Amino acid sequence: MKKLTIVTASLLAVFASSNVAAANEHTGFYVGGSLGQLKLKSEGSSIDGTGFGAYGGYNFNDWFGLEANMFLSGDLSEGDADFGAGTFALTPKFTYQINDTFAVYGKVGIASMVAVASPANERDEDFTGFGWVYGVGVNASVTEHLNIRLGYDIVKGELDSEHYDGDKNIDADISNFALGMHYQF
Repeated sequence: MKKLTIVTASLLAVFASSNVAAANEHTGFYVGGSLGQLKLKSEGSSIDGTGFGAYGGYNFNDWFGLEANMFLSGDLSEGDADFGAGTFALTPKFTYQINDTFAVYGKVGIASMVAVASPANERDEDFTGFGWVYGVGVNASVTEHLNIRLGYDIVKGELDSEHYDGDKNIDADISNFALGMHYQF
């Protein structure tokens, strides 16, 4: 996590010191990917690991857009069992352009959540549900069409067990702190 923060701060400092002369495009379609730290919190316990994401959307103007965002974890467990989590969210995104290079954004919407446990010598257990997603971040235009961003998203909701009728429902938070890069068409 510290390495990701140091790399992000270094990249933002380099881009802030460089002079982007051309007017950057902030409207239209964009698509990209991200890498970061995913954390699952449930009933007093917390596990975390590497998170991978893909996102895309459409900016109608400089301040409003719609975005779809999916992120998944690698194996979050430390023992014999495998455990993973992920979300898919659809949100309106509100952006404030600080200057032609930097912008901050916030988003809120709905998300689908999933957590999968594969204990050794037992059947897999799937938990699924819906929740609310909240996100904030900073975007930096590297070139006219290439952007990097640092964002934090959190999804809060109830996960229902696939095999047990309401007996194993859990309240969960799935968060992702990630560095992303996207292409603005």
